[in-house]
Amino acid sequence: MDYREQIVHGNKGLPVALYHIDHTHIRYRMTAHWHPEHEIVFVERGRLRLTLNSTVLEVGAGSVVFITGGMIHSAEPTDCLYHCITVNLPLMLKKSDACMPFADRIQSGAVRVRPYLGGTSVDFAAICRRILALEERRDDGYAFSVKGELFGFFGAILGAHLYTDGAETGGNDTSIGRMKRAMTYMEEHYAAPVRLSDLAALSDMTPNYFCRCFRVAVGLSPMEYLIRYRLTKAQYALRSTDRSITEIALDCGFGDCGYFIRTFRARFGITPKRYRTQTSEAGE
Repeated sequence: MDYREQIVHGNKGLPVALYHIDHTHIRYRMTAHWHPEHEIVFVERGRLRLTLNSTVLEVGAGSVVFITGGMIHSAEPTDCLYHCITVNLPLMLKKSDACMPFADRIQSGAVRVRPYLGGTSVDFAAICRRILALEERRDDGYAFSVKGELFGFFGAILGAHLYTDGAETGGNDTSIGRMKRAMTYMEEHYAAPVRLSDLAALSDMTPNYFCRCFRVAVGLSPMEYLIRYRLTKAQYALRSTDRSITEIALDCGFGDCGYFIRTFRARFGITPKRYRTQTSEAGE
């Protein structure tokens, strides 16, 4: 898994993808990442703490959050069931000339859609529920109906003026871009030692300033973030390979198997061996 996701969300015919995430999902605790598609998060049950660049949102059941494409985002759930709807808006609207000006402004950052879409006259949760119901039925009119609901979703944002000019947000796009470069470097070198000085130099910052900027953008220190990425890679290896736990620990950048086991348990509340057993049993 890359910090910039390499997953293809949807397809050219319907550039929309839906993900249903509960405590059994490998990405229940969403590691910080980014992708060019926009994402709609609908919380069906429990609570979800989202970090969007430097903004932290804590939302509960029935909440809808809009994540603009390119934002670094992560999520920490509490007894939560949530759904993610990713949308490649330019691809979906490529032949809808009347809609493209606003879509282009969102994509370029000229306008910023308000992340939390609660407290308005528009029932965005109802739109999400209808999309989920359509996805469950998957009848012959599925593509038409899903696109129709999404047109209504973005039309409501525009009609209710739930956005601001990009210049008014005060966001530091240059700093966020540097953090993305550092994240990509960690993704490419996670199996080897990664030095803070290298990350800072890559970002053209002093180590102390880089750490402050990274924590603001991601909510973790660079080294904490690297460890979480390594743990996520280890999760995938435990689920999809029969390599030994020691081999996985070393391949994922942990120089000591005992440290890997302790860190894995602290993060997920379970040992790597038990995690492998549980996921194997669930797949039977």
